Amino acid sequence: MRLLSSTFLAAAMFSLAACAPAYEDGHLSRDINHQRELRDKCLSREAVSLDDHRSMPEIIGRSAALACSTENDKLIQLMSTMDRSGEEQITDAVRKDSVLKATSYVLGARAAAGK
Repeated sequence: MRLLSSTFLAAAMFSLAACAPAYEDGHLSRDINHQRELRDKCLSREAVSLDDHRSMPEIIGRSAALACSTENDKLIQLMSTMDRSGEEQITDAVRKDSVLKATSYVLGARAAAGK
């Protein structure tokens, strides 16, 4: 299971790295980073809120990512501003990254509660 999560994370990061040329614009880069922070705060909040401590972390992660779809959509829109031809790949990478990140928040919260 851990190998699968690592593989997904690596694939998501590689996909996001492929979008790097879109970040050469300083204002756009700041907007993307700000939107990513907003999305990550939403994921963290929703992951902790939705966690029933019984369900698989990946299920909670998917639910949290879905609850933050507005923030994800804004991030996708910003990231694909300079390259509309890559919008499908960006969308896929951002959505996968959101699930992985939310799942990691669930795992982190559970680990902290277990201490």
